[in-house]
Amino acid sequence: MLSPARSAPPPEPDSPREPHRSGRDSHGDHPSTPTARGPRRAVLVLGLLAALAAIAFPFAPVHQPEVRYTWTASDGSAAIPLMPYQPVDLTVTTSCAAIRGTGVPGTARPDRVVLSTVPLRPDPTADRLHGLRLTATGDAVRVASAGVELGTVPLPSGPCSFSLVSDPEHTAVLVNGVSALTHDSDVRPDVAGAFSDVPTGVDMALTADTRFQTTITPLKTALGVVCVLALLGMLVALRRADRAVTAPVRLLPRRWWVPRPVDAAVVALFGVWWIVGGITVDDGYISGIVRSIGSNGFIGNVYRWLNAPEAPFSWFYDVYYAWSLVSPSTLWMRLPSTLLGLLCWWLLSRLVLPRLGRFAARRSVPWLAALGLATWWVPLNLGLRPEPWVAVGGLVVFLAVERAVAVRTVTPLAVGLVVAGATTAVTPAGLMAFTPFLAAALPVLRLLRARRDLHVLPLLAALVAAPASAVLLMVPDQSLAGMLEATRVRTLIGGGMEWYQEYERYSTLLDAASFEGSIGRRAAVLLTLLAAVGVLWRLHRARTGIATGPARRLVLGFLLSLATLTASPTKWTQHFGDVAGYGAAVLVLGMVAWSAGGSTSTVRERPGKLMAGLGAVTVVGALVLAGYNTWPYASNWFTPSFSTLPPQLGNVPLATVAIAVGGLLLFGLLARSAWLRAGGAAEVPVPSWVPAPAPLVAVLMVAVLGLQVLSFVRVAAEHRGSYTLASDSIATMRGEPCGLQRLLSVETDPAAGLLPIASGPPTPRTLPVDVGGRTLPGVAVTGRMTTSWFRLDPEQRSDTLPVVVTTSGETQPGDALFIEFGAGERVLERRLVAVNDPGPRDDRQLAPAGATTVRLAVDAPNPGPRSPAVASLPRVPRLTPMTDVLPVGTSAILDWPVAFLFPCVVPEPLPLGTAGLAQWRVGPPAGDPAAGITYAAGFGGPFAASRLLVTEQRMATYLTGDPTRDAAELYRWIPLEPLTRPQPVVTDRTVSGWHRDGHARVPGLDRVS
Repeated sequence: MLSPARSAPPPEPDSPREPHRSGRDSHGDHPSTPTARGPRRAVLVLGLLAALAAIAFPFAPVHQPEVRYTWTASDGSAAIPLMPYQPVDLTVTTSCAAIRGTGVPGTARPDRVVLSTVPLRPDPTADRLHGLRLTATGDAVRVASAGVELGTVPLPSGPCSFSLVSDPEHTAVLVNGVSALTHDSDVRPDVAGAFSDVPTGVDMALTADTRFQTTITPLKTALGVVCVLALLGMLVALRRADRAVTAPVRLLPRRWWVPRPVDAAVVALFGVWWIVGGITVDDGYISGIVRSIGSNGFIGNVYRWLNAPEAPFSWFYDVYYAWSLVSPSTLWMRLPSTLLGLLCWWLLSRLVLPRLGRFAARRSVPWLAALGLATWWVPLNLGLRPEPWVAVGGLVVFLAVERAVAVRTVTPLAVGLVVAGATTAVTPAGLMAFTPFLAAALPVLRLLRARRDLHVLPLLAALVAAPASAVLLMVPDQSLAGMLEATRVRTLIGGGMEWYQEYERYSTLLDAASFEGSIGRRAAVLLTLLAAVGVLWRLHRARTGIATGPARRLVLGFLLSLATLTASPTKWTQHFGDVAGYGAAVLVLGMVAWSAGGSTSTVRERPGKLMAGLGAVTVVGALVLAGYNTWPYASNWFTPSFSTLPPQLGNVPLATVAIAVGGLLLFGLLARSAWLRAGGAAEVPVPSWVPAPAPLVAVLMVAVLGLQVLSFVRVAAEHRGSYTLASDSIATMRGEPCGLQRLLSVETDPAAGLLPIASGPPTPRTLPVDVGGRTLPGVAVTGRMTTSWFRLDPEQRSDTLPVVVTTSGETQPGDALFIEFGAGERVLERRLVAVNDPGPRDDRQLAPAGATTVRLAVDAPNPGPRSPAVASLPRVPRLTPMTDVLPVGTSAILDWPVAFLFPCVVPEPLPLGTAGLAQWRVGPPAGDPAAGITYAAGFGGPFAASRLLVTEQRMATYLTGDPTRDAAELYRWIPLEPLTRPQPVVTDRTVSGWHRDGHARVPGLDRVS
């Protein structure tokens, strides 16, 4: 059997010792006694019961609403935007008289649409769906569905009935009840509504696809209860079996509850970062999903993937949903990740470090641990993403495995497997929670082989039932068929990478132009990788006070966890936050192993090792310092320190300084060593003034951490009157929780702000320019001309509001559009206006001091093959507070890049197999196309059908304190025509866990024939 953790070479004084009981035989085996037989049988029975209940859980029946819509042509055009796009079944009934209309049989009549499930004249900028279209052509009906021309059905003379039925198996047309056309495959149409040129006599009925909107049944609830109770009973029985053969060992160290100065420092740092810290790129995405759970009835992906559930990785969304019921504000919603960070600190400082060796008793070690955890947590783990949960779960499993190895008991293994399963149910990367079992495979197997008192079958039952319990979290209210279909849709639409493209994650980490490669993320990952290599190299070569076994398993677990990231379909550096707990502990080990204590004094006598360490720190440190202090979206506003260039010393990048100084130092040490060895010296110790690698790493970590935190503090202090995460947090504490919305104003009528002519005749050759659903007078960017001088508004002369010019199109090479500011008719300043966007784009310019007038100047002498770009005449924005346009509680589509910052706007629901027909949409800045997935059929955009029914009217927004910034866009959705909203008939049915009604088809990806 493996003995408890030992230091290298002397044993740890505080390390748990292997307990002995008199009942053990001379070979270390545990006898099978009547005392052990009872727990063993209980473990077997309860373990099997828990495992079987967990296996049966996904197959259990669920409640599913049956939603039936009916429509008749006399109701007029109707909006029925389905989500998923196809109904479970659809029926159309009409008569030949209605199809022919008032014409005379046998005479030529114009074609007309009997029924279409997509608009007849949709907005050309909206993504297309392929619906059902019945077109009357003389005495016949042409039938098309799902983009497939099914054929033409002739009509008999005289009265007749005409009907169409479509389901996943076939689509058929019947005339007088007799099949006239049949297509034996799934060509169910996409449905956005019902539209017809026929005024009356056409009826349609359909059943919406609600396969994902299921709820738990009593039987499934009972299976879950049985599984939980059996699992708890099994753990109790395991504990009794352990107590029968091992002496009790306290779970927590003495005085674990006593606060320390370092605890106060960690709480203060995490508290400050909670208030001022940056958001993650996915906070809006997760916020939209979480806040929609109540209205949608399940955890659906409201931005793509046909609103498919996030199962089997979704239980933490339910936690966030319950949390959001108190307040969806940014301050409140970021509190759980901060609390998880503090829990991670408690686990690290109270349990992990003492397990790693007697070095933990040094006064400096807790401070190094705090620095290591902050290095990981600050750039990666504040927000709504799942990484904080995985980081904590991974540490808990590591501790469970280490306790099992140390005290020779099986119960911690079972608990660790339960936690590992629950962590895996958070996100695919949570699979790394099982790596502690791999890292400790040999001692764990020895432990299991030694427990003869439990026998093979009870152990096997326990070790299967424990992780199997995660199934309860993976599909709590979903059916197995629903989860598999959601997985199929996600896989089909894609968006991820293959496992062998894992190098892309590290390539992105070294991309200076992206926040994915920010200086904070580089410091955490690169320095920890360096520490891991250093620990493995030094572990058997120095007296460090590090317990060899636990330290080796910790480092191996960290590296294995990084390896499991290859299974993640996306390769973002944000996922490195999953190993924050591991990483902090590895950083501590690395700094202890290479610190200036007794271990390094040995290294100084062997200069090769110390110089190798200094060389590695020089290279890695230079790579870290080459990163930018960049952050996603609103976190990067107002230019945090060194967010547009790497840290500098004067005008020289610190990365260059580091590589130069480090290189010169190493060259000098090598030259000195060579000189002395040439004189006969056997060993040349490194001079005492040369620093060890660990202090250099610590200084670099402090500098990077300070740069991140203090730059946010500086931005918050300098821009108190505008939007920062700090001003949002403070406003929330004052009772103003509306986030970015409270500081935005909307230009509701661009025409109201046209500037008056100051002098000269009106501008010649004006033409209408689209400024986002409305037109203003403007000019073409062609030829050479200047507009009239326009008088600046008083708010423009005082720098409160900008001059706004809206452009569309792209200029030819060599052409240019300028905005000229003047005093009267004297030009004070000329600025280039960028014209490089096919859609309406606002150019906002603050007037220089002394300017009273403004005009446009066109210098475009080069005619080109395409239509010239256009620009509106200058205007001043007439603004209305956004809280007046969208009062608190207003429903709107919140695009995922901005959803987190608008807590007072209610997400548009996606209820009962349909999508809402919103009146408003809040989108990201005009230059950000990321939100387009929500309206693209090929991505399974949930609002693609709704978008077909409307035109968008753009309303620019202006941020208090920074009016030239395009912080967000507001869109009004205006229906193409008056639309009725049929009310569904909703009933409830119980379906088996494997029941499905065909596939939910993704247009353009699922094959239709």
